[in-house]
Amino acid sequence: MPKKLAIDWDETELRFVAAQCTATQITVTDAAVVPMMPSGIFETLRKTIAERGLEKTETLVAIGRGKAELRELQLPPVPDEELPDIVRFQAIRSFASAGESATIDYLVTHRSEANVNAIAAAVAPAKLAEVKEICSDASLMVKRITLRPLSAAAFYLTRPKLSLGSGDVVLIDLLSDDAEIVVARGGKVIFVRTVRMPSGESARPRALVNELKRSLLACGCKSPDKMVLWGRDSVHRSDVEVLSEALDAPVEVVNPFDLVDVEAKLNDQLPSHVGRLAPLVGLLACEETHADRLIDFLHPRERVEEKPDHRRTALLIGVPVAAAILLGYLGYRKLGNLDAEIDRLNQANAAMKEPVKEAEQFIAETEKIDQFLDADAIWLDKLRTLAEKLPPAEEVILKSIVATSDIRTGVSTVVLSGSATSPSVIEKLESSIRDENHSVTIEGASEQDAKNAYRWVFTEKIAIPPHHARAQRYAGVEQARTASADESQDVTQSDSETESPKADTPKAESPATEPQVAVTQTPETQTPATEPDSPAVQPDTPSTASETPEPETPEPETSEPETSEPETSESETSESETPALEPTPAASESTPNPETAATTLTEVQS
Repeated sequence: MPKKLAIDWDETELRFVAAQCTATQITVTDAAVVPMMPSGIFETLRKTIAERGLEKTETLVAIGRGKAELRELQLPPVPDEELPDIVRFQAIRSFASAGESATIDYLVTHRSEANVNAIAAAVAPAKLAEVKEICSDASLMVKRITLRPLSAAAFYLTRPKLSLGSGDVVLIDLLSDDAEIVVARGGKVIFVRTVRMPSGESARPRALVNELKRSLLACGCKSPDKMVLWGRDSVHRSDVEVLSEALDAPVEVVNPFDLVDVEAKLNDQLPSHVGRLAPLVGLLACEETHADRLIDFLHPRERVEEKPDHRRTALLIGVPVAAAILLGYLGYRKLGNLDAEIDRLNQANAAMKEPVKEAEQFIAETEKIDQFLDADAIWLDKLRTLAEKLPPAEEVILKSIVATSDIRTGVSTVVLSGSATSPSVIEKLESSIRDENHSVTIEGASEQDAKNAYRWVFTEKIAIPPHHARAQRYAGVEQARTASADESQDVTQSDSETESPKADTPKAESPATEPQVAVTQTPETQTPATEPDSPAVQPDTPSTASETPEPETPEPETSEPETSEPETSESETSESETPALEPTPAASESTPNPETAATTLTEVQS
């Protein structure tokens, strides 16, 4: 962190505070009140800076009220950029020592529609040059020269740890021979005054009370909300008692070093009158973040004069013109593209009229079909769902299920009649079936005398809305479409393989002791093969189905392998390979019989 130094002095002593400063935090590293040497401020400051090793340090200088002339000005409501000229013009007329060469700075205290109130301060060029010379002799780099009372006031009014309120606050800083009084209202300084104090310690409290009363009267404050005295409680205990009794207001003693960070080794080395260092601590704390609350004679507020910039003027003129030309070109090009797009869309729209008309007609016809099919619920799925949701047979028995559909409304209903062991079972039945697509209404429930446990007879009506049937129908269509697409993909992949389908198809597993029956069908016998109720082969036509078992081998081969394999239907092959079917005794005989072969074929197909 950069190191900074804040100093001020009067006829009796030199005061300084050194700290490591950032925009948000300061850490005090050194502070002292040094008695003035007989040789004056030059020797005192030079020796102190050399002993502390503070040469070439960035320095902030605070000057007292005696080196500057202050006035409260009332100005017309002008903009902020015109205030420096107005303040300077008014100060030359109001200040006795201010001339054309005086350095003038100001601080706005109140602004309204009628006027602007400001505190203006003027320093003669000779006094300002003297301050710069003193610092230069001690090898210090002066950055600011500020008014001492406003530095302490800015420090207090900007601290987040302190509660200000909306009333008047009086800030008092007791120096060796002077007392600085600042009155703040609403967080802004409205009055600044420096008064001479008597040398006797006993007379100082009473003199301070009289000066405070005059100051409050001058700024129109009858009774302040709070008075703040910079210092320590142990040092200013008598001052606090006199002030609180005379002005009937609370007095708060504030140690400025309690509001900042201080190195541990410095706490025991601080002077007893720490209140005299409050403006210097405040100057270090506010120099970066609250410089607008300070009066700085080294950098006074001035009117900002803008020099004409011809390049800026050229840019201000040329850029809009170039932008207008570019926008015109882009707009023309955009309009041409839009015209072409309009023509393309018109042609596309004309070409789509007939397909759209046909599609609308198709949609209307499809909607009529959907409305007709909405009343056709898939009863097998409903019965399966009902069987899954019913309570166990130990609790309920169904006697009848009546399913109907209303074509006009599309609502399908299922009426359940049965018996249950208790009313709770009926409620359990209702809650298990009822959902967003099934509404359940009890048609009646009563208890009857029965010899078994099913003493409660009930009738439930289940209503299925048409949109549910439509959703299930379209879901089934989508599943079938997906399955068809998967089958087509599988067929395509199988066709692309180089090996024969016969070599790729694994043989069905069967027990070693089961004989396999090979069937050969002629085109005349394929129609009966799909009808399990009719005989598959007539006894007097042995050529339609032949069985050629070989006793020597467990797997009999067909007598005509060229014709039996390609003509065997897929359903027969899959059924003959099903392990659930037991082989017939006729298949194990060594001598084939046409009647036996026909019977075996019928059993396998069934």
